[in-house]
Amino acid sequence: MISKPYDPIIIERIDEGIITFEGGRVRQVNCAMLNMTDMTRSKMTGQTLDDLFDGLPADFHLEREPPETSEPLMVWEACLKMADGSLRDVAVSLHSVEGEPGEVQIVIVRDIAEHKKMEKELLKARQLESIAALSGGIAHDYNNLLTAIMGNISLALTGIPEDDAIYDWLSQAQDAALIAKELTNRLITFSKGGAPQKETVDIAGLIESVTAFALSGSNIVAEFHIAADLRCADVDRTQIGQAFHNLVINAREAMPEGGTLFVSAVNQESMPEGTHMKPGRYVAVSIKDTGTGISPEVVGRIFDPYFSTKEMGGQRGMGLGLSIANSIIEQHEGRIIVEAPSGEGALFHVFLPASLSTCGAADLPEPATVSEQSVFSGRILVMDDENMIRKLAGSMLGKLGFEPHFACNGEEAIAAYEAALQKGSPFDAVILDLTVKGGMGGKETIRHLIALDPQVKAIVSSGYANDPGVTHYSDYGFCGVVAKPYRFDELRQMFNTLLG
Repeated sequence: MISKPYDPIIIERIDEGIITFEGGRVRQVNCAMLNMTDMTRSKMTGQTLDDLFDGLPADFHLEREPPETSEPLMVWEACLKMADGSLRDVAVSLHSVEGEPGEVQIVIVRDIAEHKKMEKELLKARQLESIAALSGGIAHDYNNLLTAIMGNISLALTGIPEDDAIYDWLSQAQDAALIAKELTNRLITFSKGGAPQKETVDIAGLIESVTAFALSGSNIVAEFHIAADLRCADVDRTQIGQAFHNLVINAREAMPEGGTLFVSAVNQESMPEGTHMKPGRYVAVSIKDTGTGISPEVVGRIFDPYFSTKEMGGQRGMGLGLSIANSIIEQHEGRIIVEAPSGEGALFHVFLPASLSTCGAADLPEPATVSEQSVFSGRILVMDDENMIRKLAGSMLGKLGFEPHFACNGEEAIAAYEAALQKGSPFDAVILDLTVKGGMGGKETIRHLIALDPQVKAIVSSGYANDPGVTHYSDYGFCGVVAKPYRFDELRQMFNTLLG
């Protein structure tokens, strides 16, 4: 309750919106109020509360009894009607003052639109964090299942002739499992982020396979124009594949009635002006659709998280596809540039730093060869919290000629390793699961093992390809990595390298 008479000049200079009412209608508004609504003073004068606000609670009315001076000031939230008919979130408070000829009601209006927007963005960010955490947990468990499936299939294939029909059936099952592995890696990338795990990749082949997969089942035709001498790029295959997949899906959704997707790739020696990228050699990939294009007012926001011009529901997303693609490309020190004149379709240019070689077969590194008959001997300790993974590892190691031993967590692994040293029969190598539920994981376990035996040969096993314990395994004391889900040939290759 303001007991002193109000001064119209002071009210005019206040930065917050001020409206005075007499007899239920507007008598005066200040400049801040006019700027907030983009209305003229004459238009606002004489209006009622209902003319100006939408969504005012029932307990807000001009005839309300003023609170005692000891009571806290009440603030209500409502929507202010703008000159163009739109609504803006505001906070309002009611005051009574002495005026001429009698009491005057003053409504103070505070613009809280940006505050409400930040609250919504914070809520979305928290929801995204929850989804990411859930995705990571699901991916971890799913990877363990895939490890058992793919591992046992690869074991079965070693005992079946290649001309047997069963061999073909199992190979198809293994190919399907590999696709599931890629989907799991996407979940892990989404949940964990992190530095890319790079390898030399044939970008041309990757683009063609990703595009075919993303357009499957649609009535869109893809036209490829890829330079024969296109260079390779040192990238994370899974992450870059996801980025291109998101770009193709975005183009597919821009052509719901069908159309043509033009995909080209060339070597580029310099970057366009304004890209702020360091000089060097790049692989330039262009993806153009024949949709309706993107309006100028929207094109500047297409990489913003949660921004989408599509309706929610069905197969519509939340505006994360292009944001994730842009983030992945930037992690690879690349850049996405968009050209989207309205009515002419959208054109996305992706620039990735190129490797020194082209992607011809002669330029790719020769794969390491391992004899089909590689047979080892020795004792291997496997630490994993999943019984089915331990059983699979035991079967694989046994087939390779090893004597497998097992531990469920780091504590058990340390005790078993120390006991073996004391008996004079140390383990030749250990396989340590990076993440153990409710127990000591691989990174902590390896520190204890190195303290017991500085010459320990330890392999880290994980489905989290972006974890530093995997990407920089040697920094933690590991000698190698076996990514989950692993196959028999991969495990044999690892021991061939580690033990010769």
